[in-house]
This record gives sequence, structure tokens and C-alpha cells, in this order.
Amino acid sequence: MTGCFTRKDVGRIRVAQVCLQALLASVAWSSSALAAAAVDPDLPAYRPAEKGVSAPTHGRYVDAAGAVRIAGADNARVIIEGFDALFAKTHPGAKFSLDLKGTGTGIPNLTHGVAAFVVMGRGVTPNELVPYTKIVGAKPLEIRIAHTAYASQTLATSLAVYVNQANPISRLTLADVSRMFTADNPGGDATSWGQVGETGPWAKARIHPVAGSMHAGFGSYLEAVHFANRPLAPQVEEYGNTGDVLKRVGEDSLAIGIAATGRTDPGVKVVALAAEPGGAYSTGVSADVVADRYPFGRYLYVYVRREPNKPLDPLVREYLRLVLSKDGQEIIAAQSNGYLPLSAKDAALEMAKLEKAQ
Repeated sequence: MTGCFTRKDVGRIRVAQVCLQALLASVAWSSSALAAAAVDPDLPAYRPAEKGVSAPTHGRYVDAAGAVRIAGADNARVIIEGFDALFAKTHPGAKFSLDLKGTGTGIPNLTHGVAAFVVMGRGVTPNELVPYTKIVGAKPLEIRIAHTAYASQTLATSLAVYVNQANPISRLTLADVSRMFTADNPGGDATSWGQVGETGPWAKARIHPVAGSMHAGFGSYLEAVHFANRPLAPQVEEYGNTGDVLKRVGEDSLAIGIAATGRTDPGVKVVALAAEPGGAYSTGVSADVVADRYPFGRYLYVYVRREPNKPLDPLVREYLRLVLSKDGQEIIAAQSNGYLPLSAKDAALEMAKLEKAQ
């Protein structure tokens, strides 16, 4: 007996307490996620162009049934179908055909002009640009249409840094992360935990960096945007996916991994990141990603074919005006645990690209 309870009663109470805590955490997270996904009220409502845009009846990106072909990321299907339906309401006769077989199929389709535009869960890579620019003669126009998801097994996500649960470290700067994962850093490379702030018995312990394949989309993003194209440190272990990365981190108390945001895998914890010392730290929650406060936040992109000395395709331009409007961003926000809408500021920056490309 423990007080007036049996051991079995105490066990049940503890289980109930754990369940209640998990439920409250889930409710709190859900409320936070809903608030983060709210559409910026300063976004302008969509207004069709005064001159109107007619759906083409022929062309390389129009199929035999007169439908405009869109290619690229399969995990963008829900929002693309929403955009298509809304565009068809305001542009009678417009029809669309989706050939969404993966981000990697996007640029080849655009290169040969058989898609009006392509949607991609990452930025275009240097290797993709080589044949594209050789054939087309100029780089494609890049338009950000959403932030990547926070926690998803199927959609593109932003990235987070994870360490083993036993590791006392709780925050790092981007320079710290770069020094651990790459070589030839201006401030010197970091191979021991003491070099990034650990003290006591951890100070001399060696860092075991773990990452997904650097040949994948997120690897190209890290190298180009955050690692200044420096080579990977020779001690970095590469794995095929987020699950394998976090499994390795959970097994090794000295490991640190870069993987998708929003994971709660056994034995790991997320580390808060700041762009620079003294900056604001964030673990990549939705609200921080939408507000551009998280340094490893990523985007969902649309790429548009642009030929030298030619204006942007009028249909594509009008379609993207819709996507960047309040109406279009509401479609993005409506998907459960989906991509995150742009702020009015970010949408205006992308709209300016369209205006300049006329």
C-alpha cells in the first residue's frame, strides 16, 4: 500500500497524468499551429486583371483536351488543385492537367516547355540549371509561394538541428552548425563539444555530425545558403532519410543531426538556432517560420520558363497573381498540417518579381 492506494492504483494515476499532459500539450500545439497558419490580413484580395487572360487552346504545355499542364512536386497536389479550381471560377474555360511526379521532374519539364510552370519543394540545383540554361538561354523565374510544412511525413519541411537527449546543449548559432558539419570555416572547424559552448566532461568529447544525403534537395540548400559551398567535414555520417538520421542521433550521446522539423523521435531533442550570436533563438515552430524568424526555414517554389527578350506568359503571370493573393494563401492555410502561407511582406516581394518580368 502507498497511502490509501495500491501500487496498481498509483500506476494507473501516473498513466492518467502522462496522458493528460500529452493531451494538453497536443491541444496547445494545435492552437499554436492554427494561429501560425492564419493568413496575413494585409494580403490583398485577388482581383482578375482588367484586360482579362484567355486560356490558350494550343501550345506545348496544352494537352489534346485543351488543359494547361502543370508539373513537379506530387506533395503539392492539394493546394494546386485548389488554385486551379479558383482560377477556373474567375477565368471560364480554363482547364488544367496535373503531372505531379516529384520535384525532380520539374526542371526537365520546364526545360522543354511542356509545362506552363513547375512546383518544387526545394530550390533549383546548380546541376539542374546547366542543361536548362543551355537549352533555354536564361535562368527560370523563381517565385516563392509558401513556407514548407512544420511537421509532416509527406510534405517538404524546414530543417532542424537535433542532439541526443543526454546532451545538455540547448542552443547554437548558424556558425556553430557550419563549423561542426563543414571544413575550412573562417573561424576554424569544430570537432569537440567544448568548441561550441559545452563545459565539464562534455568539453573534450568529440562531435559526431549526422546528416541526410547532401546530394538531396535539403543538402543543396544547406551548402548554398548556409555553408558557403564549403566541403563537408570528413567525419559527417550521411543517411538516406530523416528517420535514419534521428535514429543514429538517438543512439549516440555525442551525435548531432540535421533533419526535418517537428520530429519527436525517441532519444533526441531539438536545439534552438540563431542566425548570429545574440540573435533571437528558435526551434522552427510554425509561427517563427512564417515570420521569417527561423534561419533554417525553407519555401515551396514555382519556377517559370523565361526565354531571353520575351515577356512572361500572361496566363502564368495571372495564375501566380492569384496564388500570391489573400485568396490563394487561404487555400494554402486550409490544408491540415500543410504548407504555411506567406506574409504580406514576402508575397509583395514575389509579386514584384512578376511585375518586373512583364
